[in-house]
Amino acid sequence: MFKFLTAILTVFSFSTFTALADDIVFDAPDGETSALVAQCLETEGVSYFEDSQSICYNSAIFPEQFLKLRDLPPAQRIIITSPGGNVATARLMSTILDERGEPAIIAGPCMSACAMVLLSGLDSIHIHHSAHIAVHGIAMMDYRTWWGWLKEDREPSAMALMTAQMGYDFGFTMHASGSEHMEKHLVGQDVDLDYIQTISDRMLEDARAEPCRVDPKDYWGMLDAMHLQTYIGDRITRMERFAQSWDDPSNAYYKDVTHPISDQTYIFKRDYEDKTCP
Repeated sequence: MFKFLTAILTVFSFSTFTALADDIVFDAPDGETSALVAQCLETEGVSYFEDSQSICYNSAIFPEQFLKLRDLPPAQRIIITSPGGNVATARLMSTILDERGEPAIIAGPCMSACAMVLLSGLDSIHIHHSAHIAVHGIAMMDYRTWWGWLKEDREPSAMALMTAQMGYDFGFTMHASGSEHMEKHLVGQDVDLDYIQTISDRMLEDARAEPCRVDPKDYWGMLDAMHLQTYIGDRITRMERFAQSWDDPSNAYYKDVTHPISDQTYIFKRDYEDKTCP
């Protein structure tokens, strides 16, 4: 995490202006918020900063961590940075955040269930310039595509289809359960399903163009400012310029540990090393 923080602060030490890109006007960073974010990124776990009456959630999304939110006093803001977690578990944390109602600052990595569930469920959002927002896996992949993905696009047999329909293909059941939770969550939060569908479709298209494939869950798709404005723009109160693509200067940390297959889709190098080629 220290390496990530150093990379972000180095890139943005000169970014004190409001910028216009892709028809979006970004807010200039403010020193007070950035100081709180820096403190949070250096503090692991779930903490309450008395001086600023701020909650720092710098943790994966596990029950032990997010349940601490219920016991913390009211805050002026919640800073969220998370590598993600189980989608079903994240929905429970989203409920707690709804109950608390404090404005949230998304900073540092907001990955997987953080981007798919927490971010899409918030009502008052400040996107900090340190944010790297990415969803996990080609979540909306159908069974036929999922089954043939690492099998040279072969069609599943009638028996395989029947097994899946009966719920006994446990690999696909695990894959599909995340999609079902996402759909229910987005409907419950009054967010268009295309929030996840468009990213999933884009990752699938990018992955098809690659001769070498990895497991569907090992693809990552970055969410940019235009995507956030389109689907949750009415909930965003401030948006600073954050990483928009893999080669974005502010994406220095992830360049070291990932392999890009398009401007906004990548695979972690540890997974890419185990790639499957037709």
